[in-house]
Amino acid sequence: MKNLEKIINKIEKNIDDKDRVRENSLRFSREIIISCRKAIQLIHQNSMKKSKDLIKDASSKLLELYDFTKNHGELSHAGFVENAAQEFVEASCLFNIMQEKELPDPDKLQVTYSSYLQGLCDVVGELRRKSLDSILDGKPEKANRYLKLMGEIYDSIIRFDYPSALIPIKRKQDMVRGIIEKTRGELAVASCERRIEYRTDEFRGILDEISTSQKKEKRKNPKNDLNIDRVW
Repeated sequence: MKNLEKIINKIEKNIDDKDRVRENSLRFSREIIISCRKAIQLIHQNSMKKSKDLIKDASSKLLELYDFTKNHGELSHAGFVENAAQEFVEASCLFNIMQEKELPDPDKLQVTYSSYLQGLCDVVGELRRKSLDSILDGKPEKANRYLKLMGEIYDSIIRFDYPSALIPIKRKQDMVRGIIEKTRGELAVASCERRIEYRTDEFRGILDEISTSQKKEKRKNPKNDLNIDRVW
């Protein structure tokens, strides 16, 4: 077995190279996810310029990540690569929605269709947050508009009824449906509370008017007041 050492060395070199690629890929994946999560946070704070810069940085790193792993099929389709792409899609889509622009095309983002659909699902959670924030700010119209966008996304993703081996989206479809139902219920409760508050204020105003009217009437006709001394 004169060639055994040569074969083992070749295999070892290949695995060492793959391990190096994996370590670099994990680092890039973490950086992409952190940048995208910061970008989403900034979007909620209306810091769109800073958010855009972070998304742009994440885009460059994602392309590098794809380049790193392109010669290693098992790494290019690994979970951490897909997770990074999904976070990037989520941040990019949310940014465009808040800017009232069209959604970015997956081909232009250079992500897989699977990661695009799953990232789009995650946008629904951020729209829920915007919807609830709008309710707290006393803007029910905006809250309902975000709920409508959530419904549009769900109506689109529910069309993909394929085996998980083709596109693993079933779990996120269920998640999106649950988020929408919960948000719709909370908006309905908030709407009822607003109506009750309005009616309470209206009733309080009526009582104040009656009280004011009675006081005026007493000042005009003081003889109508009850005299306790006379009664006793």
